[in-house]
Amino acid sequence: MASSGARSALGSSLRPVSKAAAAYATLRKSIRVGDLEPGERVTLKRLSEHLGMSLTPVREALNRLESEGFVVHDPHRGTFIAELTVERIEQVYRLRCVLEPMAVRLAGERATSNDLARLHELVVACDEAATPLETVESNEELHLAIYRLSGDALLAGFIDQLWAGMPYPSLGLYGSVSRVGQSSEEHHRIVDAIAEGRLDDAAEAMRVHIEHGREAALRNLRED
Repeated sequence: MASSGARSALGSSLRPVSKAAAAYATLRKSIRVGDLEPGERVTLKRLSEHLGMSLTPVREALNRLESEGFVVHDPHRGTFIAELTVERIEQVYRLRCVLEPMAVRLAGERATSNDLARLHELVVACDEAATPLETVESNEELHLAIYRLSGDALLAGFIDQLWAGMPYPSLGLYGSVSRVGQSSEEHHRIVDAIAEGRLDDAAEAMRVHIEHGREAALRNLRED
Protein backbone atom coordinates (compact mmCIF):
# COMPACT_ATOMS: atom_id res chain seq x y z
CA MET A 1 0.00 0.00 0.00
CA ALA A 2 1.32 3.47 -0.86
CA SER A 3 2.14 5.83 1.98
CA SER A 4 -0.08 8.83 2.59
CA GLY A 5 2.80 11.06 1.50
CA ALA A 6 3.10 9.20 -1.78
CA ARG A 7 -0.64 9.39 -2.34
CA SER A 8 -0.58 13.12 -1.61
CA ALA A 9 2.27 13.72 -4.04
CA LEU A 10 0.55 11.65 -6.71
CA GLY A 11 -2.72 13.48 -6.22
CA SER A 12 -0.92 16.80 -6.48
CA SER A 13 0.78 15.81 -9.71
CA LEU A 14 -2.53 14.76 -11.24
CA ARG A 15 -4.54 17.86 -10.41
CA PRO A 16 -3.77 19.80 -13.63
CA VAL A 17 -4.65 16.70 -15.67
CA SER A 18 -7.90 16.33 -13.73
CA LYS A 19 -8.86 19.94 -14.45
CA ALA A 20 -8.11 19.45 -18.13
CA ALA A 21 -10.17 16.25 -18.13
CA ALA A 22 -13.06 18.06 -16.44
CA ALA A 23 -12.87 20.88 -18.99
CA TYR A 24 -12.78 18.34 -21.81
CA ALA A 25 -15.81 16.45 -20.50
CA THR A 26 -17.83 19.62 -20.02
CA LEU A 27 -17.00 21.03 -23.43
CA ARG A 28 -17.63 17.71 -25.16
CA LYS A 29 -21.04 17.50 -23.50
CA SER A 30 -21.80 21.10 -24.54
CA ILE A 31 -21.01 20.17 -28.13
CA ARG A 32 -23.07 16.99 -27.94
CA VAL A 33 -26.22 18.65 -26.57
CA GLY A 34 -25.91 21.58 -28.96
CA ASP A 35 -25.05 24.33 -26.48
CA LEU A 36 -21.95 24.85 -28.61
CA GLU A 37 -23.27 24.65 -32.15
CA PRO A 38 -21.51 23.38 -35.28
CA GLY A 39 -19.68 26.26 -36.93
CA GLU A 40 -19.70 28.41 -33.79
CA ARG A 41 -16.50 30.34 -33.12
CA VAL A 42 -15.04 29.83 -29.64
CA THR A 43 -12.22 31.58 -27.84
CA LEU A 44 -10.00 30.35 -25.07
CA LYS A 45 -10.81 33.39 -22.94
CA ARG A 46 -14.58 32.98 -23.25
CA LEU A 47 -14.50 29.26 -22.53
CA SER A 48 -12.19 29.77 -19.56
CA GLU A 49 -14.53 32.36 -18.08
CA HIS A 50 -17.55 30.15 -18.72
CA LEU A 51 -15.92 27.14 -17.04
CA GLY A 52 -14.38 29.17 -14.23
CA MET A 53 -10.93 27.75 -15.01
CA SER A 54 -7.54 29.09 -15.93
CA LEU A 55 -6.42 29.09 -19.54
CA THR A 56 -4.08 26.09 -19.28
CA PRO A 57 -6.59 23.24 -18.66
CA VAL A 58 -9.03 24.70 -21.17
CA ARG A 59 -6.26 24.93 -23.78
CA GLU A 60 -5.40 21.27 -23.12
CA ALA A 61 -9.07 20.34 -23.47
CA LEU A 62 -9.38 22.21 -26.77
CA ASN A 63 -6.25 20.52 -28.10
CA ARG A 64 -7.75 17.14 -27.28
CA LEU A 65 -11.09 18.07 -28.83
CA GLU A 66 -9.28 19.21 -31.96
CA SER A 67 -7.34 15.93 -32.17
CA GLU A 68 -10.64 14.04 -31.97
CA GLY A 69 -12.33 16.18 -34.61
CA PHE A 70 -14.75 18.07 -32.37
CA VAL A 71 -13.20 21.46 -33.09
CA VAL A 72 -11.12 22.86 -35.92
CA HIS A 73 -8.51 25.58 -35.73
CA ASP A 74 -7.66 28.02 -38.49
CA PRO A 75 -4.59 30.18 -37.79
CA HIS A 76 -6.24 33.13 -39.54
CA ARG A 77 -9.86 32.75 -38.44
CA GLY A 78 -9.70 31.12 -35.01
CA THR A 79 -11.22 28.02 -33.45
CA PHE A 80 -14.64 26.68 -34.41
CA ILE A 81 -16.90 23.82 -33.41
CA ALA A 82 -16.61 21.28 -36.22
CA GLU A 83 -19.39 21.19 -38.78
CA LEU A 84 -21.17 17.88 -39.20
CA THR A 85 -20.91 16.71 -42.80
CA VAL A 86 -22.31 13.89 -44.90
CA GLU A 87 -18.81 12.45 -45.08
CA ARG A 88 -18.43 12.38 -41.28
CA ILE A 89 -21.83 10.76 -40.80
CA GLU A 90 -20.96 8.08 -43.34
CA GLN A 91 -17.60 7.44 -41.67
CA VAL A 92 -19.08 7.15 -38.18
CA TYR A 93 -21.96 4.88 -39.14
CA ARG A 94 -19.81 2.70 -41.40
CA LEU A 95 -17.56 1.89 -38.44
CA ARG A 96 -20.52 1.47 -36.10
CA CYS A 97 -22.03 -1.13 -38.44
CA VAL A 98 -18.88 -3.20 -38.06
CA LEU A 99 -18.04 -2.76 -34.38
CA GLU A 100 -21.42 -2.71 -32.63
CA PRO A 101 -22.81 -5.99 -33.96
CA MET A 102 -19.51 -7.56 -32.87
CA ALA A 103 -20.01 -6.14 -29.36
CA VAL A 104 -23.59 -7.43 -29.30
CA ARG A 105 -22.43 -11.00 -29.95
CA LEU A 106 -19.84 -10.78 -27.18
CA ALA A 107 -22.37 -9.25 -24.80
CA GLY A 108 -24.82 -12.05 -25.49
CA GLU A 109 -22.22 -14.64 -24.61
CA ARG A 110 -21.52 -13.02 -21.24
CA ALA A 111 -24.86 -11.57 -20.14
CA THR A 112 -26.29 -12.84 -16.86
CA SER A 113 -29.94 -12.84 -15.86
CA ASN A 114 -29.30 -9.64 -13.90
CA ASP A 115 -27.67 -8.06 -16.93
CA LEU A 116 -30.63 -8.95 -19.09
CA ALA A 117 -33.06 -7.55 -16.54
CA ARG A 118 -31.11 -4.29 -16.57
CA LEU A 119 -31.20 -4.14 -20.38
CA HIS A 120 -34.96 -4.59 -20.35
CA GLU A 121 -35.21 -1.75 -17.82
CA LEU A 122 -33.17 0.48 -20.12
CA VAL A 123 -35.38 -0.39 -23.09
CA VAL A 124 -38.41 0.69 -21.06
CA ALA A 125 -36.62 3.91 -20.08
CA CYS A 126 -36.14 4.65 -23.78
CA ASP A 127 -39.82 4.01 -24.42
CA GLU A 128 -40.84 6.36 -21.58
CA ALA A 129 -38.48 9.24 -22.37
CA ALA A 130 -40.49 12.45 -22.33
CA THR A 131 -38.23 14.91 -24.17
CA PRO A 132 -35.85 14.77 -27.15
CA LEU A 133 -32.85 15.09 -24.82
CA GLU A 134 -34.12 12.29 -22.58
CA THR A 135 -34.70 10.16 -25.67
CA VAL A 136 -31.16 10.46 -27.01
CA GLU A 137 -29.57 10.11 -23.56
CA SER A 138 -31.57 6.99 -22.68
CA ASN A 139 -30.86 5.58 -26.14
CA GLU A 140 -27.14 6.09 -25.62
CA GLU A 141 -27.26 4.58 -22.12
CA LEU A 142 -28.90 1.42 -23.49
CA HIS A 143 -26.46 1.01 -26.34
CA LEU A 144 -23.35 1.59 -24.25
CA ALA A 145 -24.64 -0.76 -21.54
CA ILE A 146 -24.84 -3.53 -24.14
CA TYR A 147 -21.34 -2.80 -25.40
CA ARG A 148 -19.83 -2.75 -21.92
CA LEU A 149 -21.27 -6.24 -21.40
CA SER A 150 -18.98 -7.43 -24.20
CA GLY A 151 -16.14 -7.45 -21.67
CA ASP A 152 -13.87 -5.93 -24.33
CA ALA A 153 -12.83 -2.53 -22.98
CA LEU A 154 -10.92 -1.60 -26.13
CA LEU A 155 -13.89 -2.36 -28.37
CA ALA A 156 -16.28 -0.48 -26.08
CA GLY A 157 -13.86 2.46 -26.01
CA PHE A 158 -13.73 2.66 -29.81
CA ILE A 159 -17.52 2.60 -29.97
CA ASP A 160 -17.81 5.29 -27.29
CA GLN A 161 -15.49 7.51 -29.32
CA LEU A 162 -17.66 7.07 -32.40
CA TRP A 163 -20.77 8.00 -30.44
CA ALA A 164 -19.05 11.06 -29.02
CA GLY A 165 -18.53 12.35 -32.55
CA MET A 166 -22.24 12.87 -33.19
CA PRO A 167 -23.93 15.93 -31.61
CA TYR A 168 -27.36 15.03 -30.21
CA PRO A 169 -29.35 17.55 -32.33
CA SER A 170 -27.88 16.00 -35.48
CA LEU A 171 -29.33 12.58 -34.71
CA GLY A 172 -32.48 11.51 -36.48
CA LEU A 173 -33.89 10.49 -33.08
CA TYR A 174 -33.87 14.07 -31.85
CA GLY A 175 -37.49 15.20 -32.07
CA SER A 176 -38.57 12.73 -34.78
CA VAL A 177 -41.66 10.86 -33.57
CA SER A 178 -41.53 8.33 -36.40
CA ARG A 179 -37.86 7.50 -35.83
CA VAL A 180 -38.38 7.24 -32.07
CA GLY A 181 -41.14 4.68 -32.63
CA GLN A 182 -39.06 2.70 -35.10
CA SER A 183 -36.04 2.82 -32.80
CA SER A 184 -38.12 1.53 -29.87
CA GLU A 185 -39.26 -1.50 -31.85
CA GLU A 186 -35.67 -2.19 -32.88
CA HIS A 187 -34.41 -1.93 -29.29
CA HIS A 188 -36.93 -4.55 -28.17
CA ARG A 189 -35.92 -6.80 -31.07
CA ILE A 190 -32.22 -6.53 -30.20
CA VAL A 191 -32.58 -7.13 -26.46
CA ASP A 192 -35.12 -9.95 -26.92
CA ALA A 193 -32.73 -11.72 -29.30
CA ILE A 194 -29.87 -11.36 -26.82
CA ALA A 195 -32.04 -12.70 -24.00
CA GLU A 196 -33.09 -15.71 -26.10
CA GLY A 197 -29.52 -16.51 -27.14
CA ARG A 198 -30.15 -15.73 -30.81
CA LEU A 199 -26.90 -13.83 -31.14
CA ASP A 200 -26.69 -13.78 -34.94
CA ASP A 201 -30.20 -12.33 -35.02
CA ALA A 202 -29.26 -9.80 -32.33
CA ALA A 203 -26.17 -8.70 -34.25
CA GLU A 204 -28.12 -8.36 -37.49
CA ALA A 205 -30.89 -6.45 -35.72
CA MET A 206 -28.26 -4.05 -34.40
CA ARG A 207 -26.75 -3.61 -37.86
CA VAL A 208 -30.18 -2.77 -39.32
CA HIS A 209 -30.86 -0.43 -36.39
CA ILE A 210 -27.61 1.45 -37.04
CA GLU A 211 -28.32 1.64 -40.77
CA HIS A 212 -31.72 3.18 -40.06
CA GLY A 213 -29.99 5.64 -37.74
CA ARG A 214 -27.59 6.59 -40.53
CA GLU A 215 -30.46 7.25 -42.89
CA ALA A 216 -32.23 9.38 -40.30
CA ALA A 217 -29.07 11.37 -39.48
CA LEU A 218 -28.45 12.10 -43.16
CA ARG A 219 -32.08 13.10 -43.66
CA ASN A 220 -31.89 15.39 -40.63
CA LEU A 221 -28.72 17.05 -41.94
CA ARG A 222 -30.23 17.69 -45.36
CA GLU A 223 -33.42 19.14 -43.87
CA ASP A 224 -31.34 21.59 -41.83
